[in-house]
Amino acid sequence: MSKIPFNVHAYTARLIGRENVSKLEGAVLELVKNTYDADASICILYYENSTSTLYIADNGSGMTEDTIISHWMTIGNSSKIKDYKTPKGRIQTGAKGIGRFALDRISDVCKMLTVTEKTKLEWNVNWSDFDAGTTITEIYASLESVDYTIEDFFNTVNNTFLKKIISEKFKTIGTVFKLNSLRDEWSGALVENIRNNLATLIPPEIENIFKVYFFCEDTTEEKARVSLKDGLFSYDYKIDFKVGLDGQLETKIFRNEFDFKDQFEKIMAEAGFIQEDREYFRGKPKIFKNMLYEMLPSEKSQISNKIGKFAGTLYFSKLAAPKAEKEKYYYKDFSDRKDFRDTFGGIKIYRDNFRVRPYGEPKTSNYDWLLLSNRKAKSPAAISSTGKWRANSDQILGSLHISRTNLTLPDQANREGIVETKEFIQLREIMLGVIRLFEEDRQYVIRKLSKYYDQTHYTEQIEQEIFSRADKEEKNNKKGKDKNKNTPPEYIEISKVKTVIENKDNLIRDLEDENRLLRALATTGIVTNTYIHEIKDSTHKLSMKIVMAKEALELDDDKVEAIEYINAANDIKESFNSWFKVTIESVRRDKRTMKTIDLQKLLSELITSWNDVVNNKGIQVNLEMNEIYFKCFPFEIESLINNLITNSITAFEGFRSENKEILIKVIQNNLGIVIEYQDNGLGLSPAYKNNPERILEPFESAKRNEMDELIGTGMGMWVIDKTVSEYNGTIDLSQNKVSDKGFYIKITLKIKK
Repeated sequence: MSKIPFNVHAYTARLIGRENVSKLEGAVLELVKNTYDADASICILYYENSTSTLYIADNGSGMTEDTIISHWMTIGNSSKIKDYKTPKGRIQTGAKGIGRFALDRISDVCKMLTVTEKTKLEWNVNWSDFDAGTTITEIYASLESVDYTIEDFFNTVNNTFLKKIISEKFKTIGTVFKLNSLRDEWSGALVENIRNNLATLIPPEIENIFKVYFFCEDTTEEKARVSLKDGLFSYDYKIDFKVGLDGQLETKIFRNEFDFKDQFEKIMAEAGFIQEDREYFRGKPKIFKNMLYEMLPSEKSQISNKIGKFAGTLYFSKLAAPKAEKEKYYYKDFSDRKDFRDTFGGIKIYRDNFRVRPYGEPKTSNYDWLLLSNRKAKSPAAISSTGKWRANSDQILGSLHISRTNLTLPDQANREGIVETKEFIQLREIMLGVIRLFEEDRQYVIRKLSKYYDQTHYTEQIEQEIFSRADKEEKNNKKGKDKNKNTPPEYIEISKVKTVIENKDNLIRDLEDENRLLRALATTGIVTNTYIHEIKDSTHKLSMKIVMAKEALELDDDKVEAIEYINAANDIKESFNSWFKVTIESVRRDKRTMKTIDLQKLLSELITSWNDVVNNKGIQVNLEMNEIYFKCFPFEIESLINNLITNSITAFEGFRSENKEILIKVIQNNLGIVIEYQDNGLGLSPAYKNNPERILEPFESAKRNEMDELIGTGMGMWVIDKTVSEYNGTIDLSQNKVSDKGFYIKITLKIKK
């Protein structure tokens, strides 16, 4: 009886890899994790657009010929299964032996140079060979000894900043991959998306021992550095927690939300805070120590820790609060806080310092893997109420750290999460328990401050008295007129009612003013966001011209060349001035005052600035109007025009025409002014043709990126609609229903009284 071996079709082996590394972002992250496992201190990604080539390099330990043959070339045979600790003491992240298929997911052709202290080896493979009708044993990669270095490998690349790092940090050992025939179109949006994913891959705590850079052809070393630290840690509450093998959970809560200024002692005493609260407000953590069975209610009196050790840090960070709340609860100023929800938001899980996807992944169903939004919906109580306040998923971000030694939390085979074991369900419940401790502390503080505010604000007391008497009268009326005909009506002094009405009027006026300013700032944000890449490009060019001028003087003593560079930098500076005129200038204080203005002068200056900005795009903005004087808030009129022009310029992108024009006509009538605006671009999306008024609704947008994701804010036309309503005006979009090309809008603004 003969014995015959099993074999695998090459295409089947490739499918196994594709199933485990199915997404491009996941493939890139898998290769970066391998560089960490190799004890590298630096990992570099470099995409060269001119040659459509991707490089991935690390200064780790490299691979010997035996390692390549026995492990790298043997599918499923990972060297990390038994020896999961590196010489530097790192816990290695991979163990399935299929990570090399990440290379196949990225490109068709791959060249690798790997250098150890004794060898330099070049490995080449063409992944399309796996498509042939052969078995896995008939597929070959080439392996040979070479005498060139990693620095030599990068000789032909176009980025000098990259070459500098390679020459300084890759002198001895390391590994570099050169990937050609890429399977995806590496657009600017894709590069930015991968960069953001890389930033969340590594927790800030290990950035001092493992740095990641992502270069393109014109990226400087500073810009290439991938980091999560930039401005992230502006928060209201911080929660540190850790669980030991004995099952004890220690939670530290740091209050960072409140600023009582010089009223600290007064508020501490009069609001009823205890002595310990004084220390907590001054930075001392509030510490809780609980056993796991206290966090996991069960009929069992004791629950052993089968999860193992784990720890983490969470942050509560609000992005908005009504003005009244800011004053009432003594919030610190958070007006300059960045919105990181679409990049660094969510609670992410890290295993041995590398992220486990897709937990906390923005714009996916796994962003809220703790189901905080569901929890909020079940208990929607306001924080000052008697009900239980719950934080929402977009207010909590942070990290949970587990390890390979947490055996009851195994990774799924496809690298898309953790197997939902009983212990993983317990882990989620423990996390919710930690968040609950924070929620209870914040609600405790807010309730005391709310009660203190009510006690010290006379107007609110009168308002509460009015509501109380009105409720009482309404209840009496429901009981029946006959039963209450002898009950005299309750009155309240007119002076008290007047106080409340005046307070409300002032509040409404403040809110209206704030609304106007926010709409103007929203327009500034929309315009800036639309052209952020061009602004970044101009910033980079300006910096380079200055550097080149400095080098021309210091290195070559060439004043003529230096002056040429300085003049070029000055031209770039002038383009910035044009940008500032159509953005920042609109919200100057003098433009936020209601007054009668020379509208022709205002709009002529604005259109001149816009033409300076869009001239290089082949777009011409024309204004037709006579002298008109109109009473208004000048910044609101500029906001209308800025939003419309921004939309038109976006519509012109990808639209081939030698004659790109925007025409603005303004006429005056007995009621006010009429603005007729049109462009000769692509016109409205077919989705809006039959009902163009839809574009006036908030968040309505047809703007998409190269990956077909909606990226428009959908706020520009909504801002216009709200501004027009302030002038009791009208908007007519009917011409768009019958026009094949171009966008048309007619706005009527009435004279403000």
